[in-house]
Amino acid sequence: MISSYARHGFEEDAFQLFVLSLRENIRPTEFTISNVLTSISIFPAEVGTQVHSLVVKLGFELDDIVASSIVEMYAKFGFIDYAMEIFKKIIARDLISWNTMIMGLAHNGRVVETLHIFEELLSRGPPPDRITLAGVLLACSYGGLVDEGMTILSSMQESFGVTPGSEHYACIVNLLCQAGRADEALKITEGTPYEPSSLILRRMLQTGLIHGDLELTEIVTERLMELEPQSSLPYFVLARIYGSRSQWEGMVRVKKTVERKKMKRVIGCSWIGIRNHVYTFKADQLQHHGGKDTYLLLRLLDWEIENEGCFFGSMIK
Repeated sequence: MISSYARHGFEEDAFQLFVLSLRENIRPTEFTISNVLTSISIFPAEVGTQVHSLVVKLGFELDDIVASSIVEMYAKFGFIDYAMEIFKKIIARDLISWNTMIMGLAHNGRVVETLHIFEELLSRGPPPDRITLAGVLLACSYGGLVDEGMTILSSMQESFGVTPGSEHYACIVNLLCQAGRADEALKITEGTPYEPSSLILRRMLQTGLIHGDLELTEIVTERLMELEPQSSLPYFVLARIYGSRSQWEGMVRVKKTVERKKMKRVIGCSWIGIRNHVYTFKADQLQHHGGKDTYLLLRLLDWEIENEGCFFGSMIK
């Protein structure tokens, strides 16, 4: 029952049932522990460390399945160094273990370590699969490693017998867009057997706007309009780039289309949960009390980063 809850996305119910079974002195199996560890990232990190302690107490720490789940758990919490320590202790690493570590490193932005583990896998581990290569391409995307990413994509079939999938092309498109080479990204999407997702098109749209590429923006907006007919984003981006090039007729035409379709601009937002409070950040405001204090603290942190010589570009204006 616990495993079923975890697999179907009822993580909290699975964990509560797990706790109840412990109170009734029912010894969990390694498969139960693995499922609980995999779904525990919705809870505070302290809960994960407690379950890890239970794993040690039960003698499951050396079990390959459980160890891989611990690696995944710590990676999701952002404790990637702890994940690496557990990974190094796994004696018989299967491809799941390697993939878990590679994905964990990639999602935490540890580009160099990801490539190092990949090289280690090629020299001493089982052959990589599509998940492995997706993790490596994700790391290349985060690190801006265009040449490395393109080399891996072009050699996937020949070197590893893996046909590039939509997830691999998505990483490459994002990588090329970050490098300002959205025109190459567009050519790649046109040459793949997969329809580009709205996420890929939005990424190319952003790049076209940043670099003032009107031709690219027009092509991408047309595709995005077909894929998401109710979305106002392509219209507003197109109107903006027309305005930046003083093509007022085009800008007015787009705005009239938006008015005719009665579209409303949706302001993007992000939110973060801290303890029992949820803080919402919109593009034009900070929706909670004490917003000024938060911005002041962010500016102070930004100033300290600059003074420490770790300046990556000020994000606080």
